[in-house]
Amino acid sequence: MVEVIEKKIEDISAAQIPFKSVDVIVSEPLGTFLLNERMLETYVIARDMFLKPSGRMFPAKADLCIMPFTDESIFNE
Repeated sequence: MVEVIEKKIEDISAAQIPFKSVDVIVSEPLGTFLLNERMLETYVIARDMFLKPSGRMFPAKADLCIMPFTDESIFNE
């Protein structure tokens, strides 16, 4: 069964979804560089509260590729 609950994850109670009872979590937690908008944190909260120990998450991993650079004019701003 698939059920959509239109609430922030932090506002969902155990009465609505029993803790550790979800088989699959599907999300788009990616924001800018995986960290913007704090979507990754919400995804982890959902996992910790609702996902069964044998449950699956999609996506389950992400790659972040970065390259250091310097720009004096940006630095001076």
